[in-house]
Amino acid sequence: MYGAIILAAGQGNRFKRKKQFEIIENKEMWKYVYDKAVQVVSPQFIVTVGVDFEGGDTRSQSVRVGLAHLEECERVIILEAARPLVTVEQISALLESDEPSVTYALPLVNTVIGRDGTFYDRSNFYDLLTPQAFDYHLLKNAYETDKYTNTTDETYVMFCEYGIKPHFILEGENLFKVTYERDMDIINHMLKRQEKDENDSYNGR
Repeated sequence: MYGAIILAAGQGNRFKRKKQFEIIENKEMWKYVYDKAVQVVSPQFIVTVGVDFEGGDTRSQSVRVGLAHLEECERVIILEAARPLVTVEQISALLESDEPSVTYALPLVNTVIGRDGTFYDRSNFYDLLTPQAFDYHLLKNAYETDKYTNTTDETYVMFCEYGIKPHFILEGENLFKVTYERDMDIINHMLKRQEKDENDSYNGR
């Protein structure tokens, strides 16, 4: 049985308002993610933190809220409302994976430099994306230790608690995250292109 947690509880400090409720073509941003998730996960196994329940002060606390209200399942996927272009196929791939920790990732394209001025070989690094999926019981038990209250990524929790390294799926150009208000122009453009590609595929072009 699959479960899904959609994170839609952020304050949107960099966006200057709660971006998860921004309207994109007559639909709130978080609803794009929900409408894709519900095609793979039964509605009673989807928790939208920030809509169904109040979120925590940090991302980690919101994930824990979601886990606490999610019915027991075998695998859980963590999605972000700020990445509205996730596809049904991507959600399915994560949930159908046998890996206890699996994430989308992309190679870095920019030069990587530390704050101390040290340069790093970008070929040794990935840019981790969401959504990500996990063994439900392992992730829930890790959070119940109370050791993880302000992490930015659940693959980090799984690694710190169990030594489990994430399995990478190397794709996700569409998993653009809306962070700043200026990103709305980008997401609107990407949505129109995605819809066109889906229509062309449906029509057999």
